Amino acid sequence: MELMKTKGTSRRMLLGMVAVLGFATMGTAGSATARPLSVVAAENTWGDLAAQIAEPDMHVTSILVSPAVDPHLYAPTPDDARRVADATLVVANGAGYDAWMDHLVQASALPQARYVRADTWSGWHEGGNAHLWYDLNAVADFAQRFGKACEQADPAHAKAYAERARKLGADIASVQAQAAALRSHVQGMAVAATEPLFTPLASYLGLDMKENAFQIAIMNDVEPPPVAVAAFEQDLAQKKLRLLAYNVQVEEPASKRLIDLAHKADVPILPLAEIMPQDTHWQIWISSTLTQIAHLLGVAP
Repeated sequence: MELMKTKGTSRRMLLGMVAVLGFATMGTAGSATARPLSVVAAENTWGDLAAQIAEPDMHVTSILVSPAVDPHLYAPTPDDARRVADATLVVANGAGYDAWMDHLVQASALPQARYVRADTWSGWHEGGNAHLWYDLNAVADFAQRFGKACEQADPAHAKAYAERARKLGADIASVQAQAAALRSHVQGMAVAATEPLFTPLASYLGLDMKENAFQIAIMNDVEPPPVAVAAFEQDLAQKKLRLLAYNVQVEEPASKRLIDLAHKADVPILPLAEIMPQDTHWQIWISSTLTQIAHLLGVAP
């Protein structure tokens, strides 16, 4: 099942990309001076995980930090290109989610070993769900691989990177344990979402995800099939769904109608985001989300 978002890119954005790639190439040509060690992340979710391992020995900068920006449609700036060209390591979600970063990395001539993407985890396959920061196993794998990349890029601080990666790995394991404990209480419960943002976490919890045809249509910016809309509305009205998740970063009339119906039917609603709130860490964010899910499903301690 194809889950990659297929939103179009305007001619203006494409022209802007060409200009950005030109800046990147110019920025890497003939630069022989040593640069400070740095990491550039496509999104702050992966940037936070990277920073917990890399800093203070490498400075980490995230390009996307605002929930007002759609990562699928983001048009990089010349400043973004320069930062990538100067970076020691670059991290991204991959899976077609932030393909613009692939172009910047290619233009920068960064060795592939220093480009760490979440989608190179063995559990992801082409066409799979792209929202990998909600996949606890993918995050654990990313942290391990990024820690090794830091050690290789900066051997002088290898011991410090390894220790910070170990600590982050333990925090991720705690989140996985929290999710496993919750799974024993919620496994098999029928849930739905307005788009497949929730799917990786729902799968980890053993939840029965419904209304998939509607979700994929919304994600790909196409009109959901009438039969899918009718089924979704009926399942909400009849309270066949235990929870409705929605993406707070997407305002779409069909999704808004479902949220209104869920309110009327007293079906619990779970707001989710693609960009992590600032001033927190991934493990705190996801742990809080798991606690909220437990409360909404009526299994909170």
